[in-house]
Amino acid sequence: MYTLQTEKQIKYFDQVIKMHYEQGYGEDRISKIIPIGHTTVSRWITIFVLHKGKIVNPMKANNPTISSRSKGEEKDILTLEARIKELESQLLKSDIRAEAYDEMINVAEAKFNIPIRKKAGTKQ
Repeated sequence: MYTLQTEKQIKYFDQVIKMHYEQGYGEDRISKIIPIGHTTVSRWITIFVLHKGKIVNPMKANNPTISSRSKGEEKDILTLEARIKELESQLLKSDIRAEAYDEMINVAEAKFNIPIRKKAGTKQ
């Protein structure tokens, strides 16, 4: 958990994070709107990402985190994770199928003594 320390952090940190994640503004645009430097904006966004939104603002003691996920976002994350697992299982099946075909060709070449695979660099 990261604690905001400087007066500028306490004053502008929430605004920077909201502008970046909710409005999609880049670091340069934020630094032109809010009186802080480009590098500072970049560093604050990195801090926010590293601490996964668990930032303590001493001025807001009743709200210890800056960003909490809504139920819709949680549902989206679970859906995406399920999709990732599904795609990984499809990839595994595809790899197994490719190995089976490769082994089938090896057996056929050995049994019938005929080259099935095209040799690289052959003349036409």
